[in-house]
Amino acid sequence: MKSFFVPISYFLPLCFLPVFASAQTNTNKIKVYLLGTFHFGKTSDKHSTSFPDLNSPKRQKELDQIADAINRAGISKIFVERSYFLQTALDSLGELYINNKPMDSLEKRNEIYQVAYRAKRKNRAIQVVATDRKMELPYADLDEYESMNPDSKFGGAFFKESYIVKQKRLKLNESTLQEYYLSINSEASRKSSQADFLHYALSYGDKSDFTGTKFTTSWYERNLIIFTNILRHLDPKTDTSILVLYGSSHTAVLRQFFENHDRFQIVELDKLFGDTLK
Repeated sequence: MKSFFVPISYFLPLCFLPVFASAQTNTNKIKVYLLGTFHFGKTSDKHSTSFPDLNSPKRQKELDQIADAINRAGISKIFVERSYFLQTALDSLGELYINNKPMDSLEKRNEIYQVAYRAKRKNRAIQVVATDRKMELPYADLDEYESMNPDSKFGGAFFKESYIVKQKRLKLNESTLQEYYLSINSEASRKSSQADFLHYALSYGDKSDFTGTKFTTSWYERNLIIFTNILRHLDPKTDTSILVLYGSSHTAVLRQFFENHDRFQIVELDKLFGDTLK
């Protein structure tokens, strides 16, 4: 029988190689601004925020202030919630917006144009990059489990306790856009947005049944694909600051990935908005 034994000494140089290599390369971290957003236009999301005064002078001024802040931060790429295979179409629509050409009014309301392409209009060097991959969450599996199992089969005593995050969330109609963004990107808001995935969904199952775990796994899979697509578009030599413009429930998860990757430094939004908060 052929032996597959390989001396451990063969692997030792490989084990230490990444450590030595990283010590010899540029360790400057890429600054990451996570702009978790609500969707300005029509959305199928479970939670939505009404934004009827988007085109008012007040809101347009606030959006211009945010675009100016993005440019002051030296952001080279803005990663947006649009399927990555639609990049060409996104570029074409973006050019219509930048040049004030006629375009679909519902599309024009989208935060991709109102925030990302508004910033690009002020600095054409900025790249707006589509990195999403739409994946339907398996709600049907939760519904099926719920219909076939009594309450006693929902994960045990721990899950009978409510997932409570004490949070006073601002109302958009009572605040500036910048203030509202700080509110929905706060630590309390991030934890609250993940309740469905890290608590309630996980209660679906018993013993060897992990229906809820598979539901949450599908959510993390989509966000890990987004994260992977972002990494694929980065050039450490030129991309020193980037902005991720996604729904706030996405950025709550993406933050975990960026925080645990040694090449990134998360910069909080109050630093981005700066004087516009006064």
